[in-house]
Amino acid sequence: MKTSALTVAARTQILSTCPLFAGIPAADRALLAEMMETERLRAGEILFEASDPSDRVYVVSEGRLVVCLPNESQPVRTLGPGDIIGEYGMFLNCGHSATIRAETDAALVSLDYTRFRSFLLRFPEAALVLLRTTVERLVAAESRARSSSHT
Repeated sequence: MKTSALTVAARTQILSTCPLFAGIPAADRALLAEMMETERLRAGEILFEASDPSDRVYVVSEGRLVVCLPNESQPVRTLGPGDIIGEYGMFLNCGHSATIRAETDAALVSLDYTRFRSFLLRFPEAALVLLRTTVERLVAAESRARSSSHT
């Protein structure tokens, strides 16, 4: 994984496309963007594997990544610009629940959990957006599980 940094302006722009960060004031979004790191993946590279330790939240800036669950032969979801990854581990204090692989060359911005928690405490409305996103994923996972048990 190479790490040539996106500019603060580019990081701020990508945060504005992510529903979790879009509703915060522009100046605060820019400050948050300054704290974020850039990570780049080539097509086929793994960001992290299921059960790897979890300590960061990521937002896709460029490219596409796929979400692969353990014991599933096909990816269950594709991620693109503005999508958030890795937030579950902050709440569960456990390893990642899925493997994330770059489908194309990709760039992501990331923030450690300590700073992410501080952000959520400062902007509680963002925590509600995160909760909604998490519940939507849970409902989709339950639907997949029901569908696969009937085949």
